[in-house]
Amino acid sequence: MMRLRFDVEDLARTAFALPGPYCELAVSAQLLQQSASPFRRLWLSRRSGLAPSARQLLDIVPPHGSVPEFLCPEATSCLDEALDRVRSTPAARIHAQLAELPWPSPPSPWVRELARGGAGALAELSTVMHAYYDDVMAPLWPSIERAVSAELSHRAWQVASQGIAATLNTLHPRIRWQDGVLEVDTPIDGDVELAGRGLRLMPSIWTRPGVALGWTRPTLCYPLPSTLWDRRGILGDDDHDALADVLGATRTRILRALLTEHTTSGLARSLDISTASASMHAAALRGAGLVSSRRDGRAVRHVVTALGQRLATVTQSEPAPPLTAAARAARRSASGG
Repeated sequence: MMRLRFDVEDLARTAFALPGPYCELAVSAQLLQQSASPFRRLWLSRRSGLAPSARQLLDIVPPHGSVPEFLCPEATSCLDEALDRVRSTPAARIHAQLAELPWPSPPSPWVRELARGGAGALAELSTVMHAYYDDVMAPLWPSIERAVSAELSHRAWQVASQGIAATLNTLHPRIRWQDGVLEVDTPIDGDVELAGRGLRLMPSIWTRPGVALGWTRPTLCYPLPSTLWDRRGILGDDDHDALADVLGATRTRILRALLTEHTTSGLARSLDISTASASMHAAALRGAGLVSSRRDGRAVRHVVTALGQRLATVTQSEPAPPLTAAARAARRSASGG
């Protein structure tokens, strides 16, 4: 049992956050190996097998138990940045975490070299993770983002109407708030003083809660409620997406992807479109007031506005709430009408 101890400042700084496909990448590799996992069912509804280069990731992610933490970099909007963080992991940490895995058979030469922190093995790991992202996460992430958006919308209303204590107590059966302490049922036992840092709450595709203490901000990852996988139609392709009828399929995907900030090139990679196309569609959404953009050195970063977030969180199986005149005008502008 892990016990997270709050003071008033911690409660004031506790907030929900969107996960990214890169910090969830290794977790998803474990879920693909679990026959009962909703993520595996989602994957099988689209594909039947992994590319050989992507399959190598399963060599270092066991089907059950802990996932090596160095494979789960803190949420970032850029795949290259995430892979840089993985490659920069100290060799001693890689060795310690891989040594804890329950190997069913002797590790492959590549895994043994990786455990020693070999530069060649780390470069190969980067290639493997990139291939896995392209093969698995990129095509599935838009569906997952819709479920995450619905979850965060629900939690926003819950915090506003019921308070943070009721919200913390309903995140998951293995998470309990009591007397200023958040108890999380994990294999690791310990007490953590948040000491004014607050807690980041992040819905996850993983099937059990976990606490990331090595990130820049303590983060509680909790499973997406099962109702979002089942009732919202995340596992099916035949649900009608009304938002795509208005904005177009590509701009709808871009709008939902930009619930997490992306650079133009990162957006293009995540959606498998050209950089020019990503830039053009982001500009159209920006002109409609749905996306804001800012220059960061040589890159341009994009993220949804409040209005864009409202539209992006419309789910396929659930009708949109009534829109204001300004929102309807934004829709017409974004669609070119």
